[in-house]
Amino acid sequence: MDFLNKALEQAKQLQQIAAEAMQKSYEQAQPLVAQGVKQAQDLQKTLVEQAPNVTAAAQEQYNAALQHAGTFIATGKTVLEAGANAAQQHLNTLGEQAQKAADATRAAVHQATEPKPPEPPTTPPI
Repeated sequence: MDFLNKALEQAKQLQQIAAEAMQKSYEQAQPLVAQGVKQAQDLQKTLVEQAPNVTAAAQEQYNAALQHAGTFIATGKTVLEAGANAAQQHLNTLGEQAQKAADATRAAVHQATEPKPPEPPTTPPI
């Protein structure tokens, strides 16, 4: 259960970092973007380590969270390499991917912790 809380916290922090970066100028956003890329890498690592332990129902959401974290990382690296003029568009994408990664992580954790429905009773043949 600790890894679920860890993944949720990492996703939440990623989302907060991206939201803050979007409100800053390019120069002020650079350290936040670098921090966001590291946070996304940490989230990705947590998800990869625990993916074999999740139910099949949660696997799709884990894959989505991994994909969005990967897109966040790639976009973050682009923002760090881009000039100020191109950065704003990438910052918007960064915010969207952080939101999607957080949403997918929450969905995966929810499905991973959801109690399984009871087995239907077996009726003897007549």
